[in-house]
Amino acid sequence: MGKIEGDLATALQKLVQYFESREVSFALVGALVPALLLSPDKEKLSIGTRETRDADHVVSLKSWGEWDRVLNDLEALGFRRGNRGQEHRLYFETAEIDLIPYGLQEGPDDVLVWRKSGNTMNLAGFSDVFKYAEKTEVAPGIRVPVIPLWLFAVLKVAAYSDRKLIRDVGDIVYVLANYEPLAKDSRRFDVIEDELRVENAGAYLLGQDIRTNGSPVAQELVKDFVKKIDNEYHPLVTQALQAEGTDAVHNDQRRYAVFELLQAFQKGIG
Repeated sequence: MGKIEGDLATALQKLVQYFESREVSFALVGALVPALLLSPDKEKLSIGTRETRDADHVVSLKSWGEWDRVLNDLEALGFRRGNRGQEHRLYFETAEIDLIPYGLQEGPDDVLVWRKSGNTMNLAGFSDVFKYAEKTEVAPGIRVPVIPLWLFAVLKVAAYSDRKLIRDVGDIVYVLANYEPLAKDSRRFDVIEDELRVENAGAYLLGQDIRTNGSPVAQELVKDFVKKIDNEYHPLVTQALQAEGTDAVHNDQRRYAVFELLQAFQKGIG
């Protein structure tokens, strides 16, 4: 598994100490999750060709008042706030930290409405975060609750439904391609059949794991996302290729391979 170093490691250590001392549940949920879990020996943590420098966390809070107290406390520990358009962003030296409150009693359960900007955020899948996050050593002596890859995929689908960023689709496809290591005892070999090759079996298993473990809301979100993809020229396939670079967009073989991954994903979730 990949390891975090430098300012980001120091920032995470301070966050762990702070939230644990106050018995506040939190978990790592963003692009750092697959970067850690899928890039064991790389100097730079990345998702495919995209380097990730920030750490996104979900924090269990009941009110905006608690949110204000957390930010004030973290400022006292050396963190700096982002600008007015970045209510979720903190900085620690060169490290970027995004915090997302979940469990606020002052709004709807399935949508977060940011207090200052009024921007909304789809919270489908967030109810599973604290249930499935497991403490993981992300740097020597630093253990952080980290969500599993199948839940990362759910949250990426939710993020895409909000902001329609190409990189979100690229991240989803990257996890589909790399889910379940291709080892001797891999679960991939348990599910391959005439219409499901071993290369796509990880995507199928990811869909199955969402169907088995995800909340009903999370399952429906993902089903709605993949059911529209009925050919290799669907816009979501093209966006996934755009995230990989110009060469991929014009590579018919790669285009069909991405389509097959998404089809296997759809089959797995049912």
